[in-house]
Amino acid sequence: MDYDKNLLLRVSTHIKNKEVTPYDSPSEYNIFRILEVTEKEVIMCRFLTDLLNPEGTHGCGTLFLKSFLEKVINKHPVNDTLLSHTNVLKEFVIDSERRIDIVIENSRFFIPIEVKIYAGEQKGQCYDYYEYAKTVDSNASIVYLTRFGNMPSLYSRKNKNGDEIVPSHKITCISWEKDIWDWLQRMLACLDGPIKHIVMQYMEAVHSIADRRAEKIMEKSLELLYESADFFRAGIQIEKSMKAAKVRLIRLVFDDFKTEMEKISPKYGLELEQDALYYSYEETKHEKFYDCYSTYPGLNYVIKKAHFSKSSLQMWFRIEIEHNLFAGISLFDTEAASKDGNLKGCQVNDITAKIIDEAARYLNRDVITPADWWFTWCYPNGKRQDSDYDDVPNFKHMNPCAVSLVDCQKRKEFVKHTVTVFEEQLLTYLL
Repeated sequence: MDYDKNLLLRVSTHIKNKEVTPYDSPSEYNIFRILEVTEKEVIMCRFLTDLLNPEGTHGCGTLFLKSFLEKVINKHPVNDTLLSHTNVLKEFVIDSERRIDIVIENSRFFIPIEVKIYAGEQKGQCYDYYEYAKTVDSNASIVYLTRFGNMPSLYSRKNKNGDEIVPSHKITCISWEKDIWDWLQRMLACLDGPIKHIVMQYMEAVHSIADRRAEKIMEKSLELLYESADFFRAGIQIEKSMKAAKVRLIRLVFDDFKTEMEKISPKYGLELEQDALYYSYEETKHEKFYDCYSTYPGLNYVIKKAHFSKSSLQMWFRIEIEHNLFAGISLFDTEAASKDGNLKGCQVNDITAKIIDEAARYLNRDVITPADWWFTWCYPNGKRQDSDYDDVPNFKHMNPCAVSLVDCQKRKEFVKHTVTVFEEQLLTYLL
């Protein structure tokens, strides 16, 4: 039996089954993602607090609170009069050291909600919250909201002396992954206008902190590996092959770029650089791409019409992989001392005002924003913000965009489109 192929097929099938979930409806413009708040418990809590607050800025009155109490923590029946006289408070102070993330209180009950996303537990935290809650409501219990609904550890449930503990039946564990997501999903049918859209964006933030697809894929892959010694041996062989396979993919991508660039190089006076071969993707050193930060594989073209007062300076158009793929117009000195085992010359990291003035004879001055040896640069999506994008291949993390390039047809289509973007965003500014 071809165990390698069988194992890959079964893992691939499992991955495909996990790729699409009800969460996958990302908005093009999400305020929570832009502000990078998904890992910040305080901000996530404040939005949740406002939703639960009958006097919250959402303008829906007791709608969210009633549903949360009845559907999420199973506290019912709760009449409308009591709900309208319920306070929902954030960062409720109980002493100089402790603040409860969210408190729901009225004349009949006091509900402390402790929220955890990535923060660690504190010694005796749940115990202190429970003891305080009991002084207000003898029937009080703690609601413990975590990514996956985990029970707090003894470290948090025991008092600081370790001789008393919060009973497990006095702790209601709920999760962002299911309880909060499902609750908000049900609420959407009752909402419209701006509040509906902002809740949907909040749901995307909830998804991002509670997405366990990678963990589940890992667990299933481990199960498959342990089905037999043959599968385990196949896994070892695949592991040994993957680094070389990823390096090969990088070279295939650049091969396609070289082919596609032949179509437009004459138009812009570009000549494939074959003398210095500075960080050329064809060098064997890039076999170590995954053993260090980066080996910067790239493809260089000399812009032949550009001349500087220092005759050894050359303006290049270069396509490069650091982690992400990008391209730009850079400056190289053929007479500079060579570094890192390169054949000759070195990049010019100090782009002076004088050099910019000279470069502006060949490149629109308005696009020149020097960064190291780059006059200007952009990603395949045309963006210049230094960031990770779903539509830009990241060859270190092998994001889905990078993986998709294994398909020969998709790779050629991607390269063709990317060259068009680089032409529009970079080469058309050559004078």
